[in-house]
Amino acid sequence: MAPTFPQQFGKYVLLRKIATGGMAEIFQGKTAGAEGFEKDIVIKRILPHFSEDQAFVKMFIDEASITAKLQHANIVQIFDFDVIDGSYYIAMEYIEGEDLSAVLKDGQAANQPLSVPQCVWVTMELAKGLHYAHVKEHKGRPLNIIHRDISPHNAMIAYNGEVKLMDFGIAKAAERSTKTQAGTVKGKVAYMSPEQARGKNLDGRSDLFALATVLWEMLTLKRLFLRESDFETLTAVLKDPIDPPSRLRPGIDQELDDILMTALEKDRDDRQKNVEEFTRELTRWYYKTVTDFEAEKLKPHMQELYAAKIRRIRAEVAEADPSYQGRGSQVVREAPTERRPDPTHSRHRPHREDPPKRRAPVRGGRGAAVESRMVPRSEPSEPAMTIEEPVPEILRAAAPRRAHSDPPPVPEPSLSRQAAPVDAFFSSPATMMEDDGPSQAEVLAALQAERRRAAPSDGVPDLTLNGRYRPEEPRSKTALILILAFLMLVLGGIIAFLVAP
Repeated sequence: MAPTFPQQFGKYVLLRKIATGGMAEIFQGKTAGAEGFEKDIVIKRILPHFSEDQAFVKMFIDEASITAKLQHANIVQIFDFDVIDGSYYIAMEYIEGEDLSAVLKDGQAANQPLSVPQCVWVTMELAKGLHYAHVKEHKGRPLNIIHRDISPHNAMIAYNGEVKLMDFGIAKAAERSTKTQAGTVKGKVAYMSPEQARGKNLDGRSDLFALATVLWEMLTLKRLFLRESDFETLTAVLKDPIDPPSRLRPGIDQELDDILMTALEKDRDDRQKNVEEFTRELTRWYYKTVTDFEAEKLKPHMQELYAAKIRRIRAEVAEADPSYQGRGSQVVREAPTERRPDPTHSRHRPHREDPPKRRAPVRGGRGAAVESRMVPRSEPSEPAMTIEEPVPEILRAAAPRRAHSDPPPVPEPSLSRQAAPVDAFFSSPATMMEDDGPSQAEVLAALQAERRRAAPSDGVPDLTLNGRYRPEEPRSKTALILILAFLMLVLGGIIAFLVAP
């Protein structure tokens, strides 16, 4: 039986359940005070059976402790942490909106993808919050916070156009009470930096690489590093060259290409020196390029894209709380209302997908030649992963580089799969990365065995530019050839029988 609302939870009133993840559940609620005072909040509560898991409880406490020290307009705020009836919870800022992964997917399905300036604006806003976390001090000492899990699932776009970074659950910080074991990996594999994948000590340039990966995917609506298995994905992060986004989407100039390709350099010393420098470069490009700032604001885009959903959510909350008038701003994980593409909406019409391109070297920011290869894919909300075996020698090698004169290699086929809904609220404690372990504790030899055992078709999703997600079943050429041969044999027998005297 579904729970009824409102519900009292300590000093809070729960108005509706937003989502239930593997380890916690999320509620929209409010707190009340004297003289009619009310504040909208979100309650993130550990599921009862995980309250006995001390490792997870400590990680939950770390998330609350680290995020509570961060007071920035582009970071989701933490207001309270406590335990009620044995249930640990975090009370956090209420944001009425969607995670970036959902915005990309729903905009594509509705033929209303983010424009190039909108993609850059979202990145600039996330970068402001990220740089603040990197340089934040507490009681005169640097916190040395590294997020380690930057991805579209952990970026929120409010219906009023605000952009927020969230989920510091696996962030590295000087005041963190728990330390992960050397050789383990924290974070979503497809958004790791090369140094994070190798288990090396991290600084802010690792988050910069992940943020640049998010921008690349916003611009192209394709997955940059995701492959058929985690092993192949990590290999792509470490070794595979990258196409500049202009090859996959018209309207991107050389300057924006160079800024982004510099941030995506495999060697962190070749990137911008920090997120702040990356932000300055994007800001200069933005204000030099955009001529109509009103047209590029996110609020009209979000309210047009989610008009029906906004009404539905507010009606649901008003039923539990008659005083509710659409206050505040929370990420909602419900499936969007199905929309039909609008053929007249030319400004937001997605780009047609081009045939696979030949790889060729391009300028990668500060003069380094960057080779390009694309295997576009998408994924559902990825849990981070824990691996404790050393990395094979092949992953130790630096990314290959070619001179501009080298001939481009043969293109590889692109794969497209259907994307699954995402749940950006939750990070599994079994998806951790130790960046302060020894450098030789590198990643993923164990995945070689997993790769051999795994079926070649495991339903990996993809984002494409054709206006919607397309399910595509894995195909086996060998099986297809055998089936055709069998059909031809049967057909030949039938013909021989018919023409026989």
